[in-house]
Amino acid sequence: MGDIVFPANGLEKPLSINQRRFDNRVALVTGCGSEHGIGFATAKLLLQSGARVAITSTTDRIFNRQAALDKPGGRVMALTADLIRMDQTRALVARVVGEWGRLDILVNNAGMTQVGDPEAMIHLAQLSPREWHKSIDRNLTTCFNVTHAVLPHMLTNRYGRIVNVSSVTGPLVSNPGEAAYSAAKAAMVGMSRSLAMEVARDGITVNNVAPGWIETGSSTEEEKTAGTHTPMGRSGTPREVADLIAFLASDEATYITGQMIVIDGGNTIQDYKGPGKGYY
Repeated sequence: MGDIVFPANGLEKPLSINQRRFDNRVALVTGCGSEHGIGFATAKLLLQSGARVAITSTTDRIFNRQAALDKPGGRVMALTADLIRMDQTRALVARVVGEWGRLDILVNNAGMTQVGDPEAMIHLAQLSPREWHKSIDRNLTTCFNVTHAVLPHMLTNRYGRIVNVSSVTGPLVSNPGEAAYSAAKAAMVGMSRSLAMEVARDGITVNNVAPGWIETGSSTEEEKTAGTHTPMGRSGTPREVADLIAFLASDEATYITGQMIVIDGGNTIQDYKGPGKGYY
């Protein structure tokens, strides 16, 4: 076991990492372009825990993330692809399997935003079919495409861990202007439950994490403020979400499948969601 230091809530605290947890495992983490995002934090944790990790984004900034992660060299593969396109997705997965011989862990994190094209907040009455399909493709079709391309390799090996990054938005709550995003994230969970039953006897688990207010590089000031109104009084961190993803991707979670686990600092369980004074 080794200790690293990771900041949380403005404090430095040691977090223990099992550096052998993912020995001989190969992971693919999508949506790793941002250095302050859940995807990058997850890739970093899996790498520190022994895995070889393939990371993807739509732009060349993924090679900057590779350089930050893979200082010893050889255990991180960076790939660019538009995961909405099945041909590019299949080529990406084939490259990983061709290079490393297997694919054990899939983290479907891509979605929400792309460089220069953030998720639009448009009320349904004004939502164009183009914007609807764009959000569905970005947040749901990408998950389907990568999962569909990876599954044959997991089925052949009779082993796999699929972890999808859904959201509390859609499956549990929503916001005005997020009909398409909410529909996509709720559909991701529904798809996962069906798949979990289909592959349960093939050594493959399929689960979802549902983050609430997590402060990432794309967080707006309004979202950061919302995080202060959770029972914990702060937003979550990408690393805290990564810890949950890594657990579900590990052999410590062999009897957990078809589940959606909320990580939101208790936000969805509280009735009153205003300023904490008088309540907390």
